Amino acid sequence: MHTFVIPVYKQSQYLEQCIQSLLNQTVKSNIILTTSTPTDFSKQIAEKYNFAYFVNDDGGIANDWNFALSKASTPWATIAHQDDIYEPDFTNELLRSVTSDTLIAFTDYEDLVDDQPRKSNLNSFVKKALLFPFAFKKNIRSTSLKKSVLIFGDPICCPSVSFNLDALGGFRFSPAFTVALDWYAWYQLAKKHGSFCFINKKLMKHRIHAESETTLKLSEGKRRQEELQMFKLIWGDKIARVFSWIYTLGYADNKLKADL
Repeated sequence: MHTFVIPVYKQSQYLEQCIQSLLNQTVKSNIILTTSTPTDFSKQIAEKYNFAYFVNDDGGIANDWNFALSKASTPWATIAHQDDIYEPDFTNELLRSVTSDTLIAFTDYEDLVDDQPRKSNLNSFVKKALLFPFAFKKNIRSTSLKKSVLIFGDPICCPSVSFNLDALGGFRFSPAFTVALDWYAWYQLAKKHGSFCFINKKLMKHRIHAESETTLKLSEGKRRQEELQMFKLIWGDKIARVFSWIYTLGYADNKLKADL
């Protein structure tokens, strides 16, 4: 019924911790490793755990994620990020919560910094506020309500998202984005017939560290550029610049003290 696909990037010190959390699920799933940066390390990990291992010759975040999803043969798949940890009941809660027309399902989560849960902050408060429509219903089918969750920012934690591959058909992440590709994807999927499902339980831990993709893209300024593109898509140029400026106030929450 479900597959975890892990797009492995180079050599992560946290990969086996992620794998152990997937192996410890109360409902067992398939586990597949994919990579566009093959190393002896990732190949040996796949051999150690007897996982299927696929090499993608066309790199980039969108291509890596699309390739990973293409290797899943089950109705549901989750792109497990190599640095993150999934609670034992993640798969069980997912399969209990979705319906036949659910497009994507996602869970609540907590951030990890130095292996410690991070306290609530402005960023987490805003994201919870954006998810308010789900306070009344776990599965939302209305196109306008699905889009309303996304018009002021992206409150959906990408590593917590599971995909209904049967319902999504030819869905692909857009290589036009490298940071906001998930926000753009959710916004496009919100227009499709079918529901978004929010499981309001902290079923994963998202690790923030100096080598994480989020931290690196923040330092490059790429995130601000692409989020401005998204606000322009939704609101138009003038209003987009105001929202983009407000949104950047939360960037410090994704920076580590060592980077400030």
